[in-house]
Amino acid sequence: MKTTVRMVFPALTAVLLVVSLTACTRASTYSPDAAYGSDDIGPSCSELLAATVQYARTDSGDINSTMEAMRLNCSDESEIAADYLSNTIDNEFRIESCDELLGYGTRAEAVDLLAQDGWCSFGVSEEAAAPEWPDGGLGWDQTHDYVGTVQRVCGPLMSARETEDGTFLNVGSDYPSADRFTIIFWDIYLEPVASGTTVCGSGEIFLYNGVTQIEMWDPAALEIWS
Repeated sequence: MKTTVRMVFPALTAVLLVVSLTACTRASTYSPDAAYGSDDIGPSCSELLAATVQYARTDSGDINSTMEAMRLNCSDESEIAADYLSNTIDNEFRIESCDELLGYGTRAEAVDLLAQDGWCSFGVSEEAAAPEWPDGGLGWDQTHDYVGTVQRVCGPLMSARETEDGTFLNVGSDYPSADRFTIIFWDIYLEPVASGTTVCGSGEIFLYNGVTQIEMWDPAALEIWS
């Protein structure tokens, strides 16, 4: 009997582990309404996001419950929903340019939804004033027109990604968007810089896989503007 117990217990543990991991793939704490039936597991994170968008579009449904479920279980979808909802408020401060929303760090998935609903549109508005960067400088979104020239480029930092090759600062749009501008420090690792901070760097602009970039070698030469 002792031999049998030693063999069964690990197997039972493995089964419980598989069940536990499987249960984590869905928003298990959410109580679905009638639209989802009586499934005890609950809707998936993508279903919760779709329901939230639908509720917002039709001005119906328990949007607060779906948002709370995503906040507790689906951080990625929760960010997308928050970005989407925060830009569906019709007031004088609403940003109508999808490109500008992306530049401010709004999730691309949320911008796509906003574009579908007509809350924003892609393309540069002729009436939109060009942003003024500290001490002048070329905007990150203008760099494609200056490939091969040495420029001082400025823009909002979206992320700083460290790899075994060094640090990559993604400006204007985040990786993996091809619209981003990247400042590369080869074999150098920088002190943390908060996302949204305006940074400026100088160097020759070159194109790599459709992304404009410059290389810098001195961290002290990177301008950080609060």
